[in-house]
Amino acid sequence: MLRKLSRTATFTICLTILLASLSTAYGQTYQIKPGDNLWRISNQFGVSVQNLKDANDLSSDLIYAGRELKIPQVHTVVRGNTLFMLARQYDTTVDAIKQANNLQSNLIVVGQRLTMPTRQQSNGNPNGQRMNVTSEEMDLLARAVYSEARGEPFNGQVAVAAVIFNRVEHDEFPNTISSVIFEPWAFTAVHDGQFWLTPNQTAYDAVEEALEGTDPSQGAIFYYNPVTATNQWIRIRPIITQIGRHVFAR
Repeated sequence: MLRKLSRTATFTICLTILLASLSTAYGQTYQIKPGDNLWRISNQFGVSVQNLKDANDLSSDLIYAGRELKIPQVHTVVRGNTLFMLARQYDTTVDAIKQANNLQSNLIVVGQRLTMPTRQQSNGNPNGQRMNVTSEEMDLLARAVYSEARGEPFNGQVAVAAVIFNRVEHDEFPNTISSVIFEPWAFTAVHDGQFWLTPNQTAYDAVEEALEGTDPSQGAIFYYNPVTATNQWIRIRPIITQIGRHVFAR
C-alpha cells in the first residue's frame, strides 16, 4: 500500500512539474482597462515594464483602454533546464534570453522566472531564416569549435562558429564551410592536429546556436588569444570585442 501511495505521489509531482512547464510555453494577450498602466500590468503578470514595451513595440509608457497588449511568455526554470534548451523550446536565442533577463552568464537556477523574448525580439538572423548545413559540415563545425574553443564560455564557442560563417560570406575568404576551415594556416587546431579530437555536446550546441543567427562576435572574421598569439599582423586588426580568452576582430 505504501509503495502504491509512493508511486502515486511521484506521478502527481511529475505531472505538476510538467503542467507548470507547459503552461509557460504560451504567451497571451491582455485588453487594457480604464485606469491601467504598464507598471500595474507588469506586476499582474510578473514581467518587467521594459519587457512589455519590447513585446509590443512601445516607445513610451502611454497606453489606451480597449487596446490589446501582448504579454511576454514567462518560464519557471525546472531541473535540467539550460538556456540553450529554452532557446530551442521558445524559438529564440540564448543571447536574446540573456538580454531580456539581464543575465551576465548562462547560469540559471531552479525556480527562476525568465521572460522569453519572441523571435522578432531575438538578435538572430535578420531574415529569420536558419542557415542550413549538411551533417558532414555540422561535424566539421563542431570539431572546429571544440578544438579551438573548448573551455571557453558557451558564448565564446558560439562566436567561434559565427566567425566561420562570417568568413564564408566574406569576399576575402573561401565560400564553403570546409574550405574556410581547411584554408592553410587559418586555424591553429587544424594545423596541430587537435581538430580531429572528438567534440562534446556543448560544441554541437554552440554550432546550433550560431546556425540560428546568433553572433556574439558581432561580425568578426578573426579571433585570437592575446596571450599566446605570435602573429603580429593579427594584433593590428580592429578589435570588436573579447569573450573569455579570445579577442574578436574585423
